[in-house]
Amino acid sequence: MRLLIAFIFFVLTAGSVSTLYPFLIMLGSSVSSLTDFRQYRVVPRFIYDDQALMSKYLDDKYRIEHFDQFKLRYRLKEPYRLPADPDETLRSYGTFLDVEPVLPVFDRESPQFKARVGDWFGFVSSLDNRYKDTFFHYRIPLGDAQVGFQKYLQKKYPTIAEMQVALSDLSTDYVSIDCPFEAFERHTWYLERDRLGLDWTDYRKDLPAWMYNVITIRPLYEKFLQNQYVGIPALNDAWGTHYEYFWEIPFPTSKPSGTAGEDWEKFVRKKMPLRYVRVDAAVARPSYDAFLRAKYRDVKTYNGLFGANAASLEEVPLPEFMPEESLALQVWQEYFEQKLPVEAIVIDSADVRYAEYLAARYKDVSAVNAAYGTKFSSFADADPPWTEADYADLAARKPDMRWNFIARNYVYVIKKVFLQGRPILNTFILVVLSVGTAVTVNPLAAYALARYRLRYGAGVLIFMLATMAFPAEVAMIPNFLMIKDLGLLNSFAALILPGLASGYSVFLLKGFFDSLPQELYEAAALDGASEFKMFWVITMPLSLPILSVIALFSFGSAYSSFMWAFTVCQDTKMWTLMVFLQQFQVGMPSHPYVVMASLVVAAIPTIIVFMSAQKVLMKGIVVPTMK
Repeated sequence: MRLLIAFIFFVLTAGSVSTLYPFLIMLGSSVSSLTDFRQYRVVPRFIYDDQALMSKYLDDKYRIEHFDQFKLRYRLKEPYRLPADPDETLRSYGTFLDVEPVLPVFDRESPQFKARVGDWFGFVSSLDNRYKDTFFHYRIPLGDAQVGFQKYLQKKYPTIAEMQVALSDLSTDYVSIDCPFEAFERHTWYLERDRLGLDWTDYRKDLPAWMYNVITIRPLYEKFLQNQYVGIPALNDAWGTHYEYFWEIPFPTSKPSGTAGEDWEKFVRKKMPLRYVRVDAAVARPSYDAFLRAKYRDVKTYNGLFGANAASLEEVPLPEFMPEESLALQVWQEYFEQKLPVEAIVIDSADVRYAEYLAARYKDVSAVNAAYGTKFSSFADADPPWTEADYADLAARKPDMRWNFIARNYVYVIKKVFLQGRPILNTFILVVLSVGTAVTVNPLAAYALARYRLRYGAGVLIFMLATMAFPAEVAMIPNFLMIKDLGLLNSFAALILPGLASGYSVFLLKGFFDSLPQELYEAAALDGASEFKMFWVITMPLSLPILSVIALFSFGSAYSSFMWAFTVCQDTKMWTLMVFLQQFQVGMPSHPYVVMASLVVAAIPTIIVFMSAQKVLMKGIVVPTMK
């Protein structure tokens, strides 16, 4: 017998634990990202495993838009390429990083590591912002750069109205403001000089070095060559070289000879970001004058187009760097791509500036090799310490990164819930009104049926119980038409009136009231108590356990109501939390981990209420049974 009881207890315990498992999976998935969402772990690996944390960090930093740079910086072997399906890209990316430990371990305390990483971050801090875009920013969930930019805007424009006017943006909250699009690697891209662009430029001035992405030319050159040649053997045949991988190919600062030189010139003129080249005016001036004469014939035509007052075409200034005004850029680009002598092209990229920075600091390449423990043959061979910088950044911010990954999805969901519309307030009002009416209307109806022995009382009770035989969806259309005819759409009355009375609650309460001692009512009547006073002073206090159960059920029904609330309240100002979260989830098809976080947020109030009311709930179940 004891074994049977123990077995039954074990089965019940296992069953109760199994009901928690799906919730724990949802909880674990809610702090994941595309890197690890499909692992479906109760405790995500990145919380306790540095390798998994590294995967999330690199995915967070490089994402799909910087994947070519990532491949070069980490020397990923070909033929590893991005999948064709964008939704599959980051999952494969994360899985790949999860399997292969691409980030080596360094001794952070070694003098060589400190010297190389310290010099790199010093160089990044001194580098002009036109040589770097921003890491760690994307829309969903909010990245570090985007969160910082939104805080910057909130401080600069304290009210939504001010922000809307200044930025010409109709967003109703700061969390919906995106960072301006950045494409520093494109041929002729420049940041728009509107208010948002200027604010972004101002905000970026004080970002820490680890948040900047220095745009170097070699990843772009590598991608260009991969598109030119089908595999490294084809390039070796054309160039007469013996490279094993594309990332081994250096980017020269002047045109090489042969086919390599033709490819180099094609890349520089047609593909390389023009912001990273400089025109040698002394060499280019004669060809520029000839270009202007062929294009405009006389200075009057030029002055008319540009609103200038040049005395002759020879006095028209030759921009040393890429202009950012559209017409001037168009002319300069045409000249650069077609007529500029190749010897007048000066490469002014971050790669070149890094070599100059090291040369100014160490004077001789042997001093660099001694400080770094490297074997560079020249300053131009000194690759930026990409892996060391990532390792140093991750190691220094490891606790913050873990907490960031844990909280990020929740922060995004909470900001969207609290800053858009008023779903929290609407839900609170709905729950209070629903619970209030449930513990007043239902007891009054049940009290009347219990106290007054009406000959048609049984029929009334059966009629009310009959309403439980039909799903709520069956009555939804007639209820909606009735609410519409009454002019109550988009109001709390529309949410509450159809469920004002519950046949089940009236039945349950009547049975409980029938069991109460009638002597109490007789004594109260002899003392001159009114019927309402007997209801309020005797019946309600004795019914607290069962009323608590009804209140809890009413809370759950009102809080979780979606279909009816969405049907009768289509005005976004009247959306409840469930309606808002459903619409929020519909807009997150490619971010299931954010959806999981929203589900957890939605479950928290219910869990708190039911955990807090366990004793009351048990009394409401046990007391009526004992009665």
